[in-house]
Amino acid sequence: MIIKATSHTIRNIWIFFLFIVLSVVALIGTLVNGISIDNLTLPTIKIDQLYIKLDKKLIVSIQTLDIKKETQTDTSLEETAELIKNFPYINQFFSKISINAIIYDNETISLHYEDNTFKFDSKHLSVDLMITPIEKWSIEVDIQEAFLKDFALHLNGKARIDLKTKNHSFEGDFETFGLKGIALIDIKDTLLTYHLQSDPFQNKNLKDLMDFIVSHVELDQIAKDWIDKNIIGEEYILHFFEGKFDLATLDYFPMQMRGSATVKNATVSFEPTVPPAHVKEIGIELKDDKLLFDIHEPTYEQKNIQKADVYIYNLIGKGTGIVVDLNATSKLDAPIHKILHAFKIDVPITQTSGKTDANVRLDIKFLPFDINATGKFKLSPSDFTLSGLPMSTKYGEVRLDNFKIMLDNANLRYKNLFDINATGTFDAKKSNYEGIIDINNLLLDFSGTKLLKINNLADQNASFSIENGVTKMALPSLETTISFAKDINQFILTDLTKVAAFSPFMSDGNLSEGSVSVQTKDFENFDAKINLYNVETPLLENRVPVQDFEVALTTDTKILDASTTNNKLSLHYDKEITLHIKDMNISIPQGDDPLDLPIKTTIFGENSSFLDMDNNKTVLSERYTLTLFKDRVHLNSKRGKSSFEYEKRKGILGIQATSLDSDAINALFNRHYFHQGDFSLSIDGVDNHNMQGTFIMHKTYIKDLKFFNNLMATINAIPSLLVFNDPNFNTEGYFVENGYVEFNQSKEEMHIKEIQLRGKSADIAGAGKVNLIPNTLDLKLQIKTLKTFSSAIDMIPLVGGIILGDDKRISTNVDVTGPTTDPKIETHLIMDTLKSPVNIIKRTLELPLELLK
Repeated sequence: MIIKATSHTIRNIWIFFLFIVLSVVALIGTLVNGISIDNLTLPTIKIDQLYIKLDKKLIVSIQTLDIKKETQTDTSLEETAELIKNFPYINQFFSKISINAIIYDNETISLHYEDNTFKFDSKHLSVDLMITPIEKWSIEVDIQEAFLKDFALHLNGKARIDLKTKNHSFEGDFETFGLKGIALIDIKDTLLTYHLQSDPFQNKNLKDLMDFIVSHVELDQIAKDWIDKNIIGEEYILHFFEGKFDLATLDYFPMQMRGSATVKNATVSFEPTVPPAHVKEIGIELKDDKLLFDIHEPTYEQKNIQKADVYIYNLIGKGTGIVVDLNATSKLDAPIHKILHAFKIDVPITQTSGKTDANVRLDIKFLPFDINATGKFKLSPSDFTLSGLPMSTKYGEVRLDNFKIMLDNANLRYKNLFDINATGTFDAKKSNYEGIIDINNLLLDFSGTKLLKINNLADQNASFSIENGVTKMALPSLETTISFAKDINQFILTDLTKVAAFSPFMSDGNLSEGSVSVQTKDFENFDAKINLYNVETPLLENRVPVQDFEVALTTDTKILDASTTNNKLSLHYDKEITLHIKDMNISIPQGDDPLDLPIKTTIFGENSSFLDMDNNKTVLSERYTLTLFKDRVHLNSKRGKSSFEYEKRKGILGIQATSLDSDAINALFNRHYFHQGDFSLSIDGVDNHNMQGTFIMHKTYIKDLKFFNNLMATINAIPSLLVFNDPNFNTEGYFVENGYVEFNQSKEEMHIKEIQLRGKSADIAGAGKVNLIPNTLDLKLQIKTLKTFSSAIDMIPLVGGIILGDDKRISTNVDVTGPTTDPKIETHLIMDTLKSPVNIIKRTLELPLELLK
C-alpha cells in the first residue's frame, strides 16, 4: 500500500507535467525559450514559482509544490524502492529538476536532479547520487551519501539497477551508530540480501545499535543484555553478518541470519551481584537462530577455566535462553557459589583447599524464567566446609542435577570424628541427603573415653539434613544422630544395644543398655546426659544391685565432672579421680587379681558400707575414704567411735580395727556371735593367704558360736560334768570379760596360736588350727571351773585349797574337731578323773607348807 501511494505521487507529478506539455503544445516554440508561472492552483495541487523549458529534455524548477494529501511511504526502504523504480523516467525525460519543497500533509520532500546528479531528502531518506545510464532500463548509481534516517544507516558506494530484470546490487561502505564497515546488497524483485563487515568498534556503538534493534525487532531483553551488557569488550569486530529482507512483506528471515564477530579483552557478567569473568577473546557466531560464543582463555576470580561454551538459542524466535557450559580445575569455593546462588542453586559444599575437576552446565530460559543446572565435580584430596562445617576429602565424585546433588563414593572426613564414603542424593531444596555410607572410621572420643569406635562398616543407611544452619547426620541402623551447628554440636545414641559391638566404653564398663546425648561447642568442652540400664556395678541399695543410672557429665578434656540425677553418686577427674558415694553400699569384688590402677582414685563414702555378697559379710561404715593407686588399696572407715583401717599393696596386707561394737563385728563375721562388748582386730601379712593377727574382745557375750553350743550340750548331757554348768551360760551366752585370739594363716590353713577367754563363769584357753578349704576345726581347749562353783568351794578353809589347787580352779580338757558347721566335742573326762585323786593327795601333803605360807 505504501509503494502504491508513492507511485501515485510520482504519477500525479507525471500527469501534471503531461498536462503542461499538452497545454503548451501550441506554444512549443515558446517553451524552447522557457515559461515562468508565479503560481498555479488546481483542485488538489498548488504550485509556486514554476519554470519550464524544453532543451531536448525538460528543465523544471518549482519553488513549492503543495499537494493536499498524505504520503503513504512509511520507511526509507519504501522510498528507496520507489526512487529506484522511477530513476529511468527521470533520466529519460528530464535534464534538470529542482523542487525545493514538495509539501504533503504529513511531511516535506525536496528533490533535485541535474547533470546525472540526483538529490532527495525526506523525513525517512536523504540521498546524494550520481546516475549513469547504461541501457534503457539499466543504470549505475554512484552513491555519494544515502542516509536511511529511520535505520540510522549511512551508505556510500556504487549500485547497479536493472529495472527490466528487477535485479539490483550495491557495494560500498556503511555507518550506523558509529559502527562502520562494508556492505554488499543484492535485490531480486522485492527480496533483499545483505552481507556486512565492520571495522573495529566499541561497546557503546554496539549498545546503541542493539537498543535500536530491540525497538524494531522482537528480541528478548535478557538476550539483548547478553549481547551488549553482560559481555563488554574493549574492542569488537564484525567479520560478517548476512541475511535476507523482503521489501514487500518486511519479513527479515531470522532463521537464515548468519554472522561472525570477535570480542577482545571482555568481561562477562552472569548476574549483577556476581563478580565478572574475564576473557581474552570471544568468537561469536550467529547461525540457526543461535548466538554461539567461542571463549578463549577465560578466568574467573583468578581461576583458569579450561573450557567455556556459551550460546544463546532462539535468539529471535520464541523461548529464548542461554547455555553456559564450563570446565575448570579449581576450588569449589565462594566465587563459584556466587554464580550458583545467582541462579538460586545452593550447593552446601565450599572448598577451602585443593582443586576439583569441575564441569557445570547452566541452561537458562529467559521467559518464563527457568533453569536447568547440571554438573560433575571430581574430588581430589582437599579441605571443604559442609554448611559451615570444616571437613576434608580424599576422593569421590559429585554430580549436580538442578536441585539434586548426587554423591558417588564421595569421601567425607571430619577431624578424627569420622571418615566415610557416601553414595546417595542430596536435595538442595529440602536440604537433606538420603543414601548409603561406608564407614571407614567413626570415633566418638571424649576425654579419652571412646564412646563409639567403628572401622570398616559398609552399606549403612544414612541421611543428612541441613536446616537453619544445622547439619545433621543420622544412622538409623545404629540409632545414632550426629548434628553440627555454629554454636553447638550434638551426638545422640538413643539405643546403646545397637552400638554395643562398636563401643569400647560399653565394653570396658560392661554396659549393654541405655542412651547417650553429648553436646559440645568446640570439641574441647562437652556436656552429656547418659542413661544406663542393667549395669553391673559394685553399688547396692538395700543389698540390691543398683543397675540403672541417670548421669549428667561435663568435661573440658582435662577436667571431668559427673553425677547422677539423684546426687547419690558423683565423680570428679583432674589428673586424679575423686568419687563420692552417698546412701549406697559397695559390694567387695572377689578374687585375688592384683590391682594395677595408673590413676589415683579416691572414693569418699557417706552412709555407705562394704559388703562381701558371696560370704554375706559387711564392713559397716558411716563415712570412709578409700584410696586406690597402682597396686595400693587403703581404706579408712569410721562408724561412731569405731575405726576400721585396711591397707593392701604388693607384699603387704594390714588391718587395724578398733572400738568395734557387736553389730560391726557380727556383720564382719556374718554371724551373731557376740552380744554387746568392744572389739579390736589387728592383722599383718603378705596377702590374703599369708598373715598373722590378733582379735581382742572386752565385756561381751559369745552366742551362737557352734562349738560353744555343742560344748554346752555335752556338759549338760554328762552328769559328772554338771559342775561346769551355769544357768547364765545357756541363757545369755558365754560372757567374756577379756579375751583374745592370736592366729596366723598360711595359704589355706589358719593356725590358732592361742585362745584366751576370761569369762564370768569359766575361762577357756587353747590352740589349734582351722582348715579353710573344707572348713574343719581341730582345737584343743582347756575349760577351767565355772567361777561361781569354784568360789563356793574356795570359801571352805583348807578344803578349797586341797580340792582346787594353786589357782583355785577345777579344769578339764576338750578337743573340738570336725566341720565348722557341726564340730565334734570330745572330753578327757576319764583321764581328768584319774588325775584328780592324785592331785588331791599331792595338795594334801603340801597343805602344811601352804599353812605356813
